Order: sequence, then C-alpha cells, then structure tokens
Amino acid sequence: MLTLLSRVHDGVTRAGFLLGGITLCGIVLCFWLEVIARYFFNSPTLWSSAMVAYLLCLSISLATPELARTHGHIAITVLPERLSPAARAAYDRLLALLTASVCAVAGWICLQESLRQLDNHTTTAMGLDIPKYWVSFFIAYALINAALYFLRHACSHATTPVAPEPSAPKDGTHAASSSVSVTDDNKGR
Repeated sequence: MLTLLSRVHDGVTRAGFLLGGITLCGIVLCFWLEVIARYFFNSPTLWSSAMVAYLLCLSISLATPELARTHGHIAITVLPERLSPAARAAYDRLLALLTASVCAVAGWICLQESLRQLDNHTTTAMGLDIPKYWVSFFIAYALINAALYFLRHACSHATTPVAPEPSAPKDGTHAASSSVSVTDDNKGR
C-alpha cells in the first residue's frame, strides 16, 4: 500500500513539475505579446506583467516538490562530508526531519491563509485582478508536498543499513589508511 501511495505521490509531483515547465512557456509567451503590443502596435498590455508574476509563482511552486523528491536543492556539504557514515546517516535523517517540520508548519500557515482569502474573497492588487487563493494554494501545495518528501527521505534513511567502519586488525599491525589528504593546489599563487 505504501508503495502504491509513493508511486501516486511521485506521479502527481512529476506531473506538477511538467506543468511548471509549461508555465515557463506561458511567461515567455506573455513577454512576447507585451513586446509585440508595445513596440509594433504602440499599445502596451495592462495584464502581462501581472500574469508573468502569477505564472512565476506557479512555476516555482510546482517545481519545488520535484526538487525535494530528487534532492535537487542546493546543499552545503562541508560538514556532512567530514562525518563517518553512521554519523552522516544520523545527520541526514535529523536534517530531513527538521526540514519536513519547517515545510509542514509553513505549508499549514499558508493553507490557513489561503482558506481565509477564499472566505473573504480577497483579490490580487496587480493589473490583472484574480482571487488571491488561486496563487496561495499552490504555495501551500509546494510546502506541504515538499514536507512529505523530506519525511519520506528521513524514513528511508532510517531503514537504510549503514556499513560498519573498518576496525584495526587483531594481530597488532596497522591497517592502511583509506583517508585521502586534500591539499590546496592554489596555495602560494
């Protein structure tokens, strides 16, 4: 059952990612129409800049869960690379749980705000007025969906066996060191 849910979750995320790519095409189309209207017909549009802003928000919101699924986000790995395999697995698990918590709380707050906007019939204040929840629901989707992926990563790290670290031989000889010394080739330049 969990495998089926995971496949459905991944399928929805991939479909959203493709839709996010289509929204990028919509952004390009809006810019083209604006350029044509402004420079060839001397009649700039009032809606294109607002549409670009909405589509950009949708594009980012639809791409975020796929980045969380594939570990495509930016990571600073100075600390994790220096940890032992067991410590690195614990670090990755803790970081995934922390990130899932932050995304879930932010997603919950955004979902509550989206529902408030729906109840109050709040519209955007740009050149193209649309109901504000149309945009904010996508942000909530991105955060909650990313939280689910970080939670899945934390659980998958928890069940992944970590290879034991090599121990010293019992005969008193020293094992060859497998660590590599990194030198800075740019020193002295």
